[in-house]
Amino acid sequence: MSHWTESWRDFVKKTSYKHVLADEKISDDQFWRSYAVYDRILSYSGYPGAILQRISSFIPAGSTFLDIGAGTGAFALPVSRKTRRTVALDPSAYQLGVLREKAKEEGLNNITTLEKMWHYVGPGEIHGILDDGLDKNLVGGTGEVDYSLASYSLFDEDIVGFLQKMIDVSKKGAFIVFRAGEPEPLSEFAYGSKPFANYICLQHILADMGCEFCTEIFDRSYALPVDLALRQYRYSIKTQAELIDFLRAEGRLQEKDGALWASFATKDALLYLIH
Repeated sequence: MSHWTESWRDFVKKTSYKHVLADEKISDDQFWRSYAVYDRILSYSGYPGAILQRISSFIPAGSTFLDIGAGTGAFALPVSRKTRRTVALDPSAYQLGVLREKAKEEGLNNITTLEKMWHYVGPGEIHGILDDGLDKNLVGGTGEVDYSLASYSLFDEDIVGFLQKMIDVSKKGAFIVFRAGEPEPLSEFAYGSKPFANYICLQHILADMGCEFCTEIFDRSYALPVDLALRQYRYSIKTQAELIDFLRAEGRLQEKDGALWASFATKDALLYLIH
């Protein structure tokens, strides 16, 4: 195991939301049900924004698309407006339920949801979904789907296995989205100093695997109502008052329309391999 894969494993075990699942003894689905404001936060955050536009520019109309960790459909729904078939994979029934309701409202009937972790998806399983019913000739040759995406969903201790399976299943291209900046100071204050990983760790792991992904960086600045901002830190070791005091000391609080808002600035990295 390389230094980079060890670093990633340490990060997943001690820092990612996976450690919350273990500490609280809850499932992925229970975690996301308790975080029902997730979509509201996304609506303020400017995500996926320009990253979605960039990914869409690579995907021709009529393609097949796999979204690993699709959540409530930030990518799967808009991309499906141009795909023939989309498979939205996620371990949370709640998240997929929200995605399906949105798809129904938008009149999208080309999305198949699969409630599963990528780790447990078997060989040919995506092929079988795409080959069942609507389009019998979409999959053939090497790979199971034209394009795949994993956006902030790579929280697997076996990151090499995760990435290799993703690359192997994709005939024409694979996309990865992950953080590009330094740790969020509020997170460090809320949870204490913990192992950190960003896209550079993934770049090194991919290079060790013999895979050369292109990289682009996107900046986002946004503000959240304080109540929503604090929901992101509901498992914090600090009180809400302490978190607010920290934001105030950093000059990140502002009053707008009689409400208190917190400012954030982040960077996202898009890593992609196009065949």
